[in-house]
Amino acid sequence: MYSEYQPLLNSSNDTIFAHEALMRTTPRMNPLIVLEKARDNGILFELDTYCIKNAVIQYPSFYLKSHLLFINILPTTIVHHDFESFINKLLHLFPTIRGQIVFEINEEAIQKNIWAQQIFMSRLLFLKSNGFQIAFDDLPVTKDSFKMIEIISPDFVKLDHTKSKGLSVSIEKQALVSLFLEFTNKEIKLVLEGIETKNDLLAAKQLGVPILQGYYISKPKRL
Repeated sequence: MYSEYQPLLNSSNDTIFAHEALMRTTPRMNPLIVLEKARDNGILFELDTYCIKNAVIQYPSFYLKSHLLFINILPTTIVHHDFESFINKLLHLFPTIRGQIVFEINEEAIQKNIWAQQIFMSRLLFLKSNGFQIAFDDLPVTKDSFKMIEIISPDFVKLDHTKSKGLSVSIEKQALVSLFLEFTNKEIKLVLEGIETKNDLLAAKQLGVPILQGYYISKPKRL
């Protein structure tokens, strides 16, 4: 297993703002299948924490000094009884990551079975108190999503490719992105993923999306 990294672009000056670590395997397998197999075998926490540690180890130290590192994390990992111990060990092994890691929590985070647990909220506060930042990934457009943004105030909100594909020609998608921009500010930055054409890149910039990510900018690669 290894990590590939996809850059996130600062739209105001076209500089690399951060990188997102993505799980890869040899031979190549769909990461969702790997996660499913781990879940079936009762080792999902072990796999997820291994990927997190792997992402940190393989991220060049000179990048870490000037670029944030986005790492995906499962909601079930956050509420696991060994999670705080894992984070403390990670900080002990790699003290320079403090303040430089953004944990991406995917849309599972708003499922009631996780979201309703007080421990989920307390663990997010635990991460923030230890210098980690939080990103909500692939948020659906629902009242619960906006309520969650207001309650937790994540550092980043990420919209997936379904919101960006054809953005330049879709008035509906432009309005949707603008709606999310209204709910974000300097403290909560909007990231638009899935930028695959120049026209969609220009449209996102014109709307004022601060951070962009996608194949048109760069495909994931090893660093």
